Amino acid sequence: MVDRLFLEKELFGRLGWFIKMRWGFIAGLLLATLLCRLFGVDLPYRGILAVGGLIFIYNLGFFLRHRAIERRGIHYAWRAQRAANLQICADYLSLTAVVHYGGGVDNPFILLYLLHVMIGSLMLRRPQVWAQGLFAFLLFLSVVLLEYHGVLPHYAVGELGPRYQSAWYILAVSAALLVTLCSLIYMSSAIIQDLRDREARITQASALLEKKSSDLEAANRELREKQHQLVQSEKLVSLGRLSAGMAHEINNPIQFIQGNMRILGEAMDSMLPVVDRHAEAHPGFKVARLSYPVFRQHIATLLKDMSSGTVRIADIVRDLKKFARSEEPSVADPVDLNESVGASLRLVHNKIKRHKVICELDPDLPRIPGSASKIGQVIVANLINAAEALGDRQDGVIELRTSTGPDGRVSLCIADNGPGMTEEVQQRLFDPFFTTKQNSGGMGLGLSVAYGIIKDHQGSIEVDSKLGEGTTLTLSFPPARSEGA
Repeated sequence: MVDRLFLEKELFGRLGWFIKMRWGFIAGLLLATLLCRLFGVDLPYRGILAVGGLIFIYNLGFFLRHRAIERRGIHYAWRAQRAANLQICADYLSLTAVVHYGGGVDNPFILLYLLHVMIGSLMLRRPQVWAQGLFAFLLFLSVVLLEYHGVLPHYAVGELGPRYQSAWYILAVSAALLVTLCSLIYMSSAIIQDLRDREARITQASALLEKKSSDLEAANRELREKQHQLVQSEKLVSLGRLSAGMAHEINNPIQFIQGNMRILGEAMDSMLPVVDRHAEAHPGFKVARLSYPVFRQHIATLLKDMSSGTVRIADIVRDLKKFARSEEPSVADPVDLNESVGASLRLVHNKIKRHKVICELDPDLPRIPGSASKIGQVIVANLINAAEALGDRQDGVIELRTSTGPDGRVSLCIADNGPGMTEEVQQRLFDPFFTTKQNSGGMGLGLSVAYGIIKDHQGSIEVDSKLGEGTTLTLSFPPARSEGA
């Protein structure tokens, strides 16, 4: 079967070509009439010119209709086929009139029936071509029979004699025309139909190839995304191993320092009364180039800060190890979202310390099923994006809020008062390799990977951003089953 879209486009184009060809026929008819008149051929010129004028009028109508449809740009196969049938039928009627006025059975314009058969084969389906050929033959046969019986006058061409009154001559010409018509219809329609079928198959194969190419491109794009995710995972695995080694190497001296700090604190508690009495006896007494009262006032704070610093170092190493540890993307472990927020804030402290950070964490927040390290990656990525959006502005604010919705879903909102995003950027925010930070080396994978992690946790991520006002990202997760509503 010929593809319908192929028929619509091809048939409409061939109709325009057919209309142009008819203009040429009208010019040829006028030229032939003029030559016959110049050479003194006796013909009913008024009738022939009337037929030519009729052809001109209906061809003008076909031309205007075709242009109107072409401007609208809407093509329908059934309309084009109806127009083609109408035009060919009109031409057969006009051609039969020309045959009648130009000598009837002796008219050489009979060959134009064959031309229209070939044109019909190019424009119509095979059954329609056969019907049109039969219609043309019946028109010709009707005219010659009506002339034979004297119903219509016969216009002789030259000195051909009364051959139109010979039944055998009419039968021979009619049979020859019928055989020629049938043979031509069979051969031309078979050839054209085969060409149409082949072209339709080529069109379908081309469409299939385009679809395969599109699918392959999508697969390659997904493969590149997975490859980059794998590279990132490998980096995290290496970071996890490095963090494990760092934790072991750092925790030992940290524990040593913490133990010594406790001993030093106890020693200071025992030594200070003795030093106090010495300072009373020697008013100018100094410790580490500081007057003793200043040293006495700040020594406890110094020791406390040192102890707190060692605890912070241990926490950072533990958070880094947890963030980058090698693990399968399991979403079955219960995760404390508030704890993940705190760990992420400690990891990016140096990145966001110039901005004001506001945390409103729900203390009764239920746990969510998932991977603490993966969720930490999402929070860290969004905190870094918020800090980079704020840049060096002095009034930058980053807000983090956790809450539980009426449906039991757990939400985390990360908001900033940065420049915001355009609608176009928001629509492509989670597309792989889309980034607005090309100059700073951005690859456009951070939020794409984050989006994939959220989806793996059956969660959702929403973006609300307005230019000049800032951006709010809302992460939503289902609660753990044991704690669900």
